Amino acid sequence: MEIQERKSGKIYALSSTTSVPEWLGERARRNLAKSDSAFRHRITLLQDLEMPVSSNKVRQSPDGRFLIVGGTYSPRIRCYELSEMSMKFERYLDSEVVDIQILSEDYGKLAILGADRSVSFHAPYGNHSVIRLPTFGRAMAYEKTTCDLLVVSSGKRVSPGAAASGGQAMGEIYRFNLDEGRFSQPYNFTSALRQKKGVDADDTRVLQLGGSCIAVSPTHSLSAIGAEDGTVRFWDNRAPVNSSQSDVDLTPFLNLDVASATSGHGFFDENSNSGFPGEVTSICFDTSGIHMCAGTKGGNVALYDMRSSKPLFIKEHQYGLPIHTVQFHSGSGTVLSSDPKLVKIWNAKGSASSTRGEWNDNDGGFGDSRDDEGIGGALGSIVANVEGTADFNHFMISGDSNDPEGRNSGLLICTGEQEKLQSFYCPVLGAAPQWCSFLDNITEELEEKDGALEQSAAGGDAGAVQTETVYEDYKFLTRAEIDTLGIQNLVGTPLLRGYMHGFFIHVGLYNRIRAVAKPFEYKEYRSQKIKDRMEEKRASRIAPKTNPQKINAKVNPDLADRLQAKSGSKTKAGKAAKSLVEDDRFGGLFSNPDFEIDEEAEDFKLRNPSGVASSKVRNDRDMDSDQEDDYDNDGGDFDANGFTKINDENEKWGSESDDDDGHNDFHDSDSDEDGFQGGKIRGELYENKRKSSKDKKKKDAKKKKAKKKQKNVMYEADDYVGGGASAIDIGIGNVSAEADANKRKKAMSLSMAERLQLQSGESKFVGDTKRLKVKGQGSVKEVTFIPKATRKKLEAQEKAKQEAKKDDRVGRSRRGVKALGFKTPFKHHQ
Repeated sequence: MEIQERKSGKIYALSSTTSVPEWLGERARRNLAKSDSAFRHRITLLQDLEMPVSSNKVRQSPDGRFLIVGGTYSPRIRCYELSEMSMKFERYLDSEVVDIQILSEDYGKLAILGADRSVSFHAPYGNHSVIRLPTFGRAMAYEKTTCDLLVVSSGKRVSPGAAASGGQAMGEIYRFNLDEGRFSQPYNFTSALRQKKGVDADDTRVLQLGGSCIAVSPTHSLSAIGAEDGTVRFWDNRAPVNSSQSDVDLTPFLNLDVASATSGHGFFDENSNSGFPGEVTSICFDTSGIHMCAGTKGGNVALYDMRSSKPLFIKEHQYGLPIHTVQFHSGSGTVLSSDPKLVKIWNAKGSASSTRGEWNDNDGGFGDSRDDEGIGGALGSIVANVEGTADFNHFMISGDSNDPEGRNSGLLICTGEQEKLQSFYCPVLGAAPQWCSFLDNITEELEEKDGALEQSAAGGDAGAVQTETVYEDYKFLTRAEIDTLGIQNLVGTPLLRGYMHGFFIHVGLYNRIRAVAKPFEYKEYRSQKIKDRMEEKRASRIAPKTNPQKINAKVNPDLADRLQAKSGSKTKAGKAAKSLVEDDRFGGLFSNPDFEIDEEAEDFKLRNPSGVASSKVRNDRDMDSDQEDDYDNDGGDFDANGFTKINDENEKWGSESDDDDGHNDFHDSDSDEDGFQGGKIRGELYENKRKSSKDKKKKDAKKKKAKKKQKNVMYEADDYVGGGASAIDIGIGNVSAEADANKRKKAMSLSMAERLQLQSGESKFVGDTKRLKVKGQGSVKEVTFIPKATRKKLEAQEKAKQEAKKDDRVGRSRRGVKALGFKTPFKHHQ
């Protein structure tokens, strides 16, 4: 069962599933119910409620117990007993059904208008009698007060010659008196001629004017006939009629021009549709006899008050197709109008304050229309639109024995261009009829589930309620997907149902189309499924920790490595580094040479002093690593700057094995100088043995080297490092600590006198050191220096002292107070 969501409520499509063949066995039906969800969730309203090809008309008996349906092919009628919910009988006809009228309270008396100008009367035992009409009939109505069967015909034909001499096209409504069993004088009406031309200008066609629809008011015996010229004509059936054709009562006493009122409204396309858009195609009265609706070929529905010639409201169907059925629903105060595409339910009340089932006659015209939707809205506001799976031909509101006319019913039965009759349940219109009251229980259960689902989604248990979506057997496709599958020709057909920016298609049809469009998709799906399962199995194993993918940087590799290392951190700097690494906008930083960083530039060194120092440390380490490799290859010990390698006891005494090997080599020597002892005679196996010994030596050397690399190497800090803190600083690459260590090492290599002289020379300039800030382009740096004048002065003083020492006499001489170097002697006595 398909559910159509509307603002005013839900509409349940009861016959959305396909029909099942009669010859299908019970076992096959059970298997089908297991595999097909649509068949499993189907609702059978009436058994065999279908026709072989299509259905034309549907009527319900006045007692509400039987349903009569006419269809094709071959032409037939079927009668359904609603209390038994099954078909009662089926009768074949000689021609297609145009209209059906039930003349009795049940199915005992039927009048069927055929497409071969015949009216056949049926009794319970079968076909009773057939009468022929002068022209083709288009619609029928039964007038109970006079027992007249009124048949709207296509009208008399008038040739262009007769029209030129003053003849007029005349329409006729045939009256067959069922009490007397004979024809009465027909109603006739005339209209202005509208000449039609063929392909040739000389080609003239016969002109005619006929009626299209008929309705009889249930309150007063007033017959209304809609004609091709867009006029509704009224006859009073209570007026006595003579046998003369010139009787005034045979002509309409009132004409209502609907074509002029609906002119300028609607969406009728003259290029794709033929005919006069103002032609009246359907008409009906309400139960009170005050209001009337007339539908036109242009897709407009005019609502009239019988006391006024101006319409209260004109409802437009956007498809611009002919309106074939119009019906009032007094229980909800709405009007149901249908074209081939949909059934539109709209408000016929005059104001939102009107109570249910009452009419307000003091309404205005078109200015009162608003876009409010739902029961109780403004005049002409939409309540719901009912969409079917095929074009509609006719519809009716089904009632029961208590409500035969369906005034308070919400069940809609439609005939159309498909096998099954389409049935819809609209709770917004009313309750289900008594013979299918189970629909109320089903819809209430669905609404309870939907309510529970909404409640769980709002804050309850989401898994407590299990419901199916409205389109569980449909797939939504966009326009691009339709173009990819190549099914553009299905747009506009019932196979693709338009919805928002795409279309709904049945899953079964979609799978078949996709199998043709993509034949190898199943193999790809199967391989992907196998791959997913293998990955799930691998996920349960202990997987090694994988490092993030390294950036292949052609430009600025050092920067890429630093950002890659920082990107794993959760700090602010790490997040910034990760954004730089992952953002494609910064990809040129590692690939475009224009963004290469010049680390030798002055600005870079001033802005990144730590970066310059770190690069220097890395270069020193690279050089040290090269030296270490050389030392390893040579077999010597490597001393790091400020550290000395500690030898293991095993290494100290490991030379014994080398001595043993050397001893063996000495005894295995084949030199002539070895003498008789240790000398060997060269035999056939000498060369092979010599080669094997060389290979053995190479293997031993490789083993020693590998063993040496795997061994942990310990280093001891030198004495001049000055404590554990300095050793750690040097170990982590602190440049200043390494410089201090080198300075102390250099000082320790000097003698005591040289060290004292060096310290005294440094202390001379401590007080004379100046500081200066140098400003460059975008940078400021601070330097320290000794002024040149101060240095010259000190040098001159030192030279004078040296010369004084040379001229000094041997021994101690008398010195004055000034010789002591005091600037202001005895200052403290002042």
